[in-house]
Amino acid sequence: MKKWKIGLLGAVAMSAVMLVPVFLAGATPSVNAADMSDAGQTTPSEPLAAANPDYIAFQIGNRYGVKDHARYPLKSDVKPFIDSTGSVQVPLQETAEGIGLEVTWDAATNIATLSDGKKTATLTAGISQMTVEEEIIDLPSAPVVQDGNTYIPARAMANIGGWTLEFLSADKGSYMIFKADENYQAAGEVTQLLGASTEQYLAGGLIFRSGSDKAIARGSHISFSGMTTFDENDSIYFPLEECVTAMGGTVQTANGEVTVTLGEREALLNINDKTARVDRQPTASEYFAFEEKDSVVYVSADLLAALLGMNKTVLGEGVIAFTVAALDGYPDQEEAITALGEALAGGTAAASLSGIPEAEHYVALTFDDGPTGQSEGLTARLLNALNERGAHATFFMCGYRVKDFHAVLDRYLPEGHEMGNHTMDHKNLTKQSTEGIHEQVDGNSELIESYADAKPTVMRPTGGAYNDTVKAEMKKSGLPLILWSLDTLDWKSKDAKSVENKIVNNVQDGDIILMHDLYESTYKGVLNAIDKLQEQGYAFVTVSELAAIRGITLEPGEVYSSFPPN
Repeated sequence: MKKWKIGLLGAVAMSAVMLVPVFLAGATPSVNAADMSDAGQTTPSEPLAAANPDYIAFQIGNRYGVKDHARYPLKSDVKPFIDSTGSVQVPLQETAEGIGLEVTWDAATNIATLSDGKKTATLTAGISQMTVEEEIIDLPSAPVVQDGNTYIPARAMANIGGWTLEFLSADKGSYMIFKADENYQAAGEVTQLLGASTEQYLAGGLIFRSGSDKAIARGSHISFSGMTTFDENDSIYFPLEECVTAMGGTVQTANGEVTVTLGEREALLNINDKTARVDRQPTASEYFAFEEKDSVVYVSADLLAALLGMNKTVLGEGVIAFTVAALDGYPDQEEAITALGEALAGGTAAASLSGIPEAEHYVALTFDDGPTGQSEGLTARLLNALNERGAHATFFMCGYRVKDFHAVLDRYLPEGHEMGNHTMDHKNLTKQSTEGIHEQVDGNSELIESYADAKPTVMRPTGGAYNDTVKAEMKKSGLPLILWSLDTLDWKSKDAKSVENKIVNNVQDGDIILMHDLYESTYKGVLNAIDKLQEQGYAFVTVSELAAIRGITLEPGEVYSSFPPN
């Protein structure tokens, strides 16, 4: 291995940055008069009266809002969201009070009353109408109560208060800005205070987890084909060419020099004299270094950030993010990106084909709702029997059962099986808020990791129920959605022969078979089916192994039900 610490840094002319962001690079959750681009804005030291602001603002998925030209936390950890109809829902109390309305909420009847001193409006949770004086007005969506918090369609709130609502889509920040004057320009200040949307950070960013050969580049999951990051000298090192290529640039090596080109940016690493030329010097806390390992050039995290012209943020669980705008200081975006990075550890891309037996046909056995019993229970016995037969399976676990029956969790991965997430409490995700979805899924992943030292890499929604919101949130969690193509109905029959016949008489190459490791009848029936089908040239693999056999990379947020041969 050849290793160099950069001893000399010379500047090269770089006339343009890599990306032209719609948000300010280096912005922090504070603002001063010099940062404001709108003439006549009041500075944070001179806030307007709460009942008569220039504007108030919120952001999808953010626990903070803006009023009086400052960021403030919303009550009860509420987060604006987009409901299943595509309507933006904002917190009732915070929004009403922010635009100067009096609001009362009757929990017994789920009726909200709002007044500006002249007009009174009433709305009922679950009903897509509101009454303003004597007039009944249809709403784009119904108000809802989630986790004890009441939300109202943003458009309805704007109409009640007579305010102008400016909504900026995810690629422009996911902001809802209520303005007293429709010509008032607030987006720049809101961006500084609330940060870019998670989608914006991802669209121009590069997300890693130390030790993984996978990453998220410009919003897409990629694999570095076995070239993992590694830690040395208190820094994480990254494969240079793969990183730059993933961001749309090129790396050329000739005569001991490595030229990095990214848009109009260009930098040079000189292997012979151990120097690098980038557009800035390292700060006192930065470590610019590069290494050559197995003919691959790796660069330190700080040097990679300089080469890409991006901000580096070290997050939890070994996750590191390179983003165009500063991420540090925006807690909700940090949390969302950390969750995505943590999911890279086990990888959701195509599994390795090594260790998979040669066979004429392949199917994936999946078991839901477990585990059952402790070290001598049903799931443990099933693992023993699968090992005897050389069969792998995917186990979609429920957190409430993991809490009671976790003795087997340290067996799944070492014995070649795959861990899946089946929610914490077996709840229908389509009926949960976005926050509730993540509590059910991310909370379960963290629980499983606490016993297995790894998180699940796939998930199955309860009852197979999903919608666009569930898919979008699973993309954030880094998990593909796995359904099935053959249902044994073992929960219904609870008969071993029925389970066996369902599999043997209906199985096709590439099927994903649904069962539950809850019943003795399932245990007996599936083992009989395995014995018969192995004689017919079938091999039993995990979901990710089956996808890899078919050359398919599992993408977070996407739905899969089978992998038939091409």
